[in-house]
Amino acid sequence: MLTDYELLTSFVRKRSQDAFRELVDRHLKLVYAAALRQVRDPGLAEDIAQGVFLVLAQKAPLLCRRGTVLSAWLLTVTQLKL
Repeated sequence: MLTDYELLTSFVRKRSQDAFRELVDRHLKLVYAAALRQVRDPGLAEDIAQGVFLVLAQKAPLLCRRGTVLSAWLLTVTQLKL
């Protein structure tokens, strides 16, 4: 199994949609649950989660460095999206 760093790097360098999909699959429940706890509206939580992953797609090149804890970054972006 590839690490988040390896998947992120593959997405950035090769524009690998499979790598991005794997990142989403790994972290979607975490992001959605964090949003839902705050807004208590499933539809709004879905919208927030989608927005978080759009930001990830845009900011991925900045995150391609070892030591980035992707789950922590995603939770921070989730809080900022609220």
